[in-house]
Amino acid sequence: MSGEMTLSRLAKLANVSVSVASKAFSGKEGVSDAMREHVFAVAREHGCFAKFYNAPYERPVVALIVPEIDSRCYIKFIEEFKRAIDRNGYTMLLSISNFDPQMENTLIKYHSEHGKVDALISVSGYTEFPCGSKTVFINIGHGAGENGVCVNAELQAGLAEAVSYLVENGHRRIAYVSEPLTLKKAQKLDACLKNCGLFLEDRYFIRSQKRFEEAGIDGVAQLMALPEPPTAVFGAYGNVTQGIIAEARRRGLALPDDLSVVSMDGVPIPLDEQLDVAYIDGRIEEVCALAMREIETRLVEGRSNSPLTLTIPTLFHAGKSIMKL
Repeated sequence: MSGEMTLSRLAKLANVSVSVASKAFSGKEGVSDAMREHVFAVAREHGCFAKFYNAPYERPVVALIVPEIDSRCYIKFIEEFKRAIDRNGYTMLLSISNFDPQMENTLIKYHSEHGKVDALISVSGYTEFPCGSKTVFINIGHGAGENGVCVNAELQAGLAEAVSYLVENGHRRIAYVSEPLTLKKAQKLDACLKNCGLFLEDRYFIRSQKRFEEAGIDGVAQLMALPEPPTAVFGAYGNVTQGIIAEARRRGLALPDDLSVVSMDGVPIPLDEQLDVAYIDGRIEEVCALAMREIETRLVEGRSNSPLTLTIPTLFHAGKSIMKL
């Protein structure tokens, strides 16, 4: 036989009726397991199994898009969502966008239109979700736009508490060590400092071109070279903070006597084996649980993407890394 393979031709090759072949591929009852496997075997032999197979997957599928898997913070999101998805009896797919909005948009289009997943979660996503899809869209950390749900732990609450605590303990020279992907947090820090009559001085705003621990090491090197170094420093996130701590110790500084340290998140846990480091709790577990409850509710009720923003406040853990001056 030559020409395009049709279901009728495949049924003839398998020596079954078109009805039996159709039921086999759609997963419907009325076909024995042995007969179904026979039809599938003939289809695979002729290279057309994928063309005809359209049986529904028996469990809801949730696709998770993260910017990277190098950061412990994003790994924490993956771990928490995996636990929540498994508890619900769903299946999880994982994709990585590499902080590329175009790649993220491609992944969203693939999962929602081609893969037809039941729900899609984008962590720190940058693109708008498409309209008219049956997929439930959840954005973690950014606004939902006109389509989908945003679930966010607002940094400002815990950050304001941390700044107030530093000021109450006598700190005025407060620095921030950032890297290329965390510069925007400086605006939030500056706003909190202004509420306390201070501001983020440019000399104390370190914009390292390095990442993770290397950014923290670089930051301390620049800060300690100043004629008047800061008395306290914020690390943009846990790995940066770990670099700050390591470099401070390498230079012989006592923590927190010579330098107070605060991390803008608490991942990894613990931040340090010797010191209870002050940090802002991003409440990743609660964010993931809230997102999964919204997914479950919308799947059950048949609601997909009416816009909604759910926000919980971050919390400040004072720890033992802040010195009273």
